[in-house]
Amino acid sequence: MTKTLLVDGNNLLKIGFHGVKDFFNKGEHVGGIWHFLNTVRRFLEENNYNKVVVFWDGETSSSQRRLLYPKYKLNRKSVKPEEFREESFSNQKQRVKQYLEEMFVRQLDVENSEADDLIAYYCQISEDEDKTIFSSDRDLTQLISEKVSIYSPQAKKYFKNGDTIKIDQTEIPHYNVKTYKILTGDSSDNIDGIFYLGEKTFIKLFPEILEKEISFTDILTKGEELLKEQKDNMVLKNLLSGKTKEGIFGDEFFVINEKLIDLSKPLISEEGKELVQSYYSESLDPDGRGHRNLIRMMMDDGFFKYLPKGDDAWVNFLKPFLK
Repeated sequence: MTKTLLVDGNNLLKIGFHGVKDFFNKGEHVGGIWHFLNTVRRFLEENNYNKVVVFWDGETSSSQRRLLYPKYKLNRKSVKPEEFREESFSNQKQRVKQYLEEMFVRQLDVENSEADDLIAYYCQISEDEDKTIFSSDRDLTQLISEKVSIYSPQAKKYFKNGDTIKIDQTEIPHYNVKTYKILTGDSSDNIDGIFYLGEKTFIKLFPEILEKEISFTDILTKGEELLKEQKDNMVLKNLLSGKTKEGIFGDEFFVINEKLIDLSKPLISEEGKELVQSYYSESLDPDGRGHRNLIRMMMDDGFFKYLPKGDDAWVNFLKPFLK
């Protein structure tokens, strides 16, 4: 079976961009580029993958979810431009893409789609591949299955079928991450949850979230039964009425949050699906690609000074990609 590595491009680039702050060339920061390439290189060296696909957030990637939920990710706008250095990040992203083209690495972004949705759809259509997702994004843990595992560079560990995922302070089975987030929201994406339905209260009321696969409709059904016994329980009343800190939304709360969070129904256009399908099924065209272009790019970016000393250092660096 084909072993495929699926890389969450923006996630990996951000780790290096913010973490490797002291790598510069001719006054330009190159830490994000170097970290991205070196991380993928080492991972390929340690694991025998047949295929690599990098998925990027497309232009206006949040637009589909923002149509459903205008507050989506707006909390991230508070980061000051000079702190984020948006132009530098964009430049390094484009440079990484140029490198990947020469390294025979498939890569894809689709306008108005997030990488999460592209990865989710790829996982759905590639039943004949054994896939590892390289990402620290916990939203993707809901995709774990017998043929999908996740490697988190942040946790430095694999998450496989049957494993639990740490959400807040609790370990939740990967197959219930979706249910938990639909009901409690996701502060990193600015998605509201049920008012006062925090981690401890959720587990106290619905301990089965830790034991077996359960849907949010199962939770609602049990919530109705519990409210008959606990008639003054405000959390249960909030749950059943779809109440957030912003107001009471009824069934709309569950409809919207499921669309925002559930990656089994990725938000991707038919054109986007066709593109993902082509990257799954088609071979790469080798014309115009090669190690000479890579050497020239590495020289231009000043990367040779970061390689170990020796005449064959660049060969060893590129060897996992040349395979």
